Amino acid sequence: MSQVVLYASMSLDGFATGPDDDLSVLHGWAFGDPTMEMHPQVGGEFLGAGAVIFGARTLRAGDAAWGDEDIFPMPVFVPTHEAREPVFRNGSLFTFVDSTEDALARAMQAAGDRDVYIMGSPDVAQQLLAADAVDAVELAITGVLLGSGVKLFDHLANAPIRLQPTRVIPSKGITHVRYDVQHDPDRRGTR
Repeated sequence: MSQVVLYASMSLDGFATGPDDDLSVLHGWAFGDPTMEMHPQVGGEFLGAGAVIFGARTLRAGDAAWGDEDIFPMPVFVPTHEAREPVFRNGSLFTFVDSTEDALARAMQAAGDRDVYIMGSPDVAQQLLAADAVDAVELAITGVLLGSGVKLFDHLANAPIRLQPTRVIPSKGITHVRYDVQHDPDRRGTR
């Protein structure tokens, strides 16, 4: 059965971006930092996803890291309040939708029996966690304290959300930790 997986890089003090939405420290592996490396198993799982959801802020912040290289071999859905036509860029079709719920529905349809990944995007992640629509959380915890930026779990509705750790994979400069979300039957989303 396919899952909705929140995949996010995070500092030890809980930030998903640095000041001014800077991703360079947390995503050093994408910027050519030789002290960091995404574990191949985790990267392979992400590349096997059927669709990705991330917010407009993540799209803007990622432009510098992605450049013109093909990054996502799957469709990407971006909830935004700004009406935009779909864009084919970096080998992927980016479809802009008007709500997180619509992004999830379209991503699940596009993914078929493969997983849907929510990439970073604290606002989108928090909305889908509040809707009890996330099945697993995969954190790439970078060994750094940022001190400021955007917190990954800053505004959680329906907290506490209970997570069961299922694996820990150390990698160069990053520790990958995966959790299964313990769903509350009274709050389960409409999936």
